Amino acid sequence: MYQGPYASQAPYSSGGYGGARVKLGPGDLIQLLLREVWVMAAVFSVLAVMGIAFAMTLERTYQAHARISVLVGEEYVFTPRAGAAGEGAIPKQEQIVQSEVEVITSAQVAERTVRAIGADSLFAPEDLVVREGADTPERRLATAVNAFGKEFGASATPNTTVIRLTLRNKDPDVAARALNTLIDQYLEYRKEVLFEDRSGSLAAQRNEFEVQLEAVDAELSTFLASNGVADFEGERAAVQSLLSNTRGELLSVQARLSEARGRLSATDANFQREPGEVRQSFETDISRRRLELLQQLADLRTRYTEESQPVQDLLRRIEALDQVLNSEDGRTAGVTKTGPNPVRDTLAADRARADADVEAMARREVVLEAQVAQLQARAVTLANAKPAYDDLMRRKAVLEEQVRQFSTREATARAQAELNRASNDNIRVIERAQPPTRGSSLRRPAAAGALVFAFLSALMVGLIRALSRTTFPTSASVGRTLGVPVLATVTR
Repeated sequence: MYQGPYASQAPYSSGGYGGARVKLGPGDLIQLLLREVWVMAAVFSVLAVMGIAFAMTLERTYQAHARISVLVGEEYVFTPRAGAAGEGAIPKQEQIVQSEVEVITSAQVAERTVRAIGADSLFAPEDLVVREGADTPERRLATAVNAFGKEFGASATPNTTVIRLTLRNKDPDVAARALNTLIDQYLEYRKEVLFEDRSGSLAAQRNEFEVQLEAVDAELSTFLASNGVADFEGERAAVQSLLSNTRGELLSVQARLSEARGRLSATDANFQREPGEVRQSFETDISRRRLELLQQLADLRTRYTEESQPVQDLLRRIEALDQVLNSEDGRTAGVTKTGPNPVRDTLAADRARADADVEAMARREVVLEAQVAQLQARAVTLANAKPAYDDLMRRKAVLEEQVRQFSTREATARAQAELNRASNDNIRVIERAQPPTRGSSLRRPAAAGALVFAFLSALMVGLIRALSRTTFPTSASVGRTLGVPVLATVTR
């Protein structure tokens, strides 16, 4: 038999009644909690009041909004330092936008913004308390930057080029001004991060190639000096031209020499055949007499006619003299004069000239043969040196081309860096921040959380007190625990 009101004297904890553990059901737990309702109400009231009081201390914050658009710019186009492999490659649009999000949310941008506005203008003094370490300006700045990073947010809308920016602050004007300042600082900072001024490295590389070019020029000068030339190709072309001309002249001299020798041989043969002396003139008295008669005839003809007797007499006398001259005796009678043969003298002079020509051309042939041998040796020497010269010129041409390319790229990089420092063409500020007109507060969520916490805490306190009691809460618990039926209950 179970006595309800008197059952509080029956122990059941620490082994239960008679050594058995009390077995409680849902109804038993409810009964136990109802007995602790005032304690639970007290705990709930205290915690709820404290939580609501804390929630009421939370201040209202204002959130400023801004939007920027990111397009593909020069900074994302790949430009190799040397060659053209992969030139012009660009990352995906999503990667570009995410890179810009990482830049704008970096601690450097936040620090620049805090320095530009001032930590005291952004946060209250209690928000800048240094929790660990010495309270120095550097650590206070780091604390302000950390707090600023918690209040700032940046997110990219999928499949778009837009980045949304938000910033919370207790003052709406400060929130808008800080967010706009952050955008300006971001636009300046990204130039330093993404736009690399490569003119310095390109200039260093150009200087290195110029040093190598000077070394090659020195090698080339030594090479030319050792070969005794100032212009290798010009010298080689001149030697080839001289060798060709000299060979042609040698062949011509040899042909003329052969001709001169033939002429000398023929002239000498003719000279040998000619006699040393020849008859130069033949004079007789008859011939002189005939000449005198002819003179007289001419004189008479000036005074007489052709049929006159004096003229006819002279003609008969001249005819008689002619008959005598034409006879054998007339031809041999008289004085014959002889002298040197002029033909032999002419042939002697021709032979002397031909012999001189042969001698001169023979000596010229010897000189030309020596010149041909000398020029040919020089041409062979230059031909053997040409591979080394070509190698030096090829190296020089390559280095000159590198110097030219790097000079051009250095100037381009310097100009591009100046342009990049002047603008951010691929970043468009779609919407700058305006002071928000509506604020938000955590009072309601905090109060609701405080009520939930107070309820759970009161329930836990009730359960702990209920389970710590040493009485049977109901007759059913007695029957479950002792394993015997309860026939009746008595209220006292």
